[in-house]
Amino acid sequence: MVAPVAILGGGLAGASAALRLARAGIAATLFERQATAHHKVCGEFLSVEAQRDLSAMAFEPLRLGAVPIDRVRIVSGRKSAESALPFTALGISRDVLDEALLDAAAAAGATIRRGVRVTAIEDHGIRTGEGGFPVETLFLATGKHDLRGVARPDARERGAHLGFKMHWRISATQDEELGSAVELVLFDGGYLGIQRVAARVMNFCVLVRRDRFGGSWTGLLEDLARDDHVARRLDGAHELLARPASIAGLPYGYVHRPRDDRKGLFRLGDQAALTAPLTGDGMAIALRSAALAVDCFRSGLAPADYTRLLHREIGGQVRKAMLLHRCVGLPVLPMALGLLGTWPSLLGRLAAATRLPRTEEAA
Repeated sequence: MVAPVAILGGGLAGASAALRLARAGIAATLFERQATAHHKVCGEFLSVEAQRDLSAMAFEPLRLGAVPIDRVRIVSGRKSAESALPFTALGISRDVLDEALLDAAAAAGATIRRGVRVTAIEDHGIRTGEGGFPVETLFLATGKHDLRGVARPDARERGAHLGFKMHWRISATQDEELGSAVELVLFDGGYLGIQRVAARVMNFCVLVRRDRFGGSWTGLLEDLARDDHVARRLDGAHELLARPASIAGLPYGYVHRPRDDRKGLFRLGDQAALTAPLTGDGMAIALRSAALAVDCFRSGLAPADYTRLLHREIGGQVRKAMLLHRCVGLPVLPMALGLLGTWPSLLGRLAAATRLPRTEEAA
């Protein structure tokens, strides 16, 4: 008899876990609190590691309109550095990618419950507004949102930053100028990621220190547009979302430890680890955690075993990402950017050094 399995959250980690379980013949029910497709605060940078995990599921993002990203450009004031990436990444909107994975999971046999908010995790199941649901194994994939009773412990970075994302319709000229580059614009108090996620659609994702935020999205845009590079990118652009997606109170640098494991509970994605966003590995960690958790579950391993294996794979990347995150805004940054501008190959090596290790798909 197959034990009841539930997945909380229909984002990248939850949807891919549901797809993998369904294809393995394991009955699973996924609960997603949003009734329809929605945007998430995300740089929407699909790294080569993330693409490998998608390929292992026979899932092809290029068919969804993803655009190639093969260059990185770092800008700080009047200084900039640019280099070819050591791999070709993809830019794709999360609402498009997540929904496609949910559709694939449903087609494979997973039960998808939309518009259902889980209010509590109990000893023998979960509770929603519709009542209780008995569960023996639970995959927690609620992203950046914590649930009472299983919240991630506080970390040093919790509450220090705010995140915002906006999509913009850009001109054909801007589309060509931005091209296949991902841009990282550094400013006092944070950084901004810019890249294409579809033809003439630009993702604009900001991480700003709370004490640097002026109190409104409009004010933040005006502040950022004082930078000539940002002003040029926004020239003639039109907002595609009614309001920006936003998030706060994030424990950047958090990596779940086996000592906190609860019986039958596998943490996926941001619930397992929350890396600094500037390295573009958040989506890769979500996919990697889902693949590893499903493999461990199918092999009869406990959540603590899975957590140790995941920590071994991603711990180094999170440490490196947090080191770079804390370097933003330091007085030595302009000097370092000048060095990267003189030897752009160093920038490509830095990008390669922050990647997740390559692993083979488990049998």
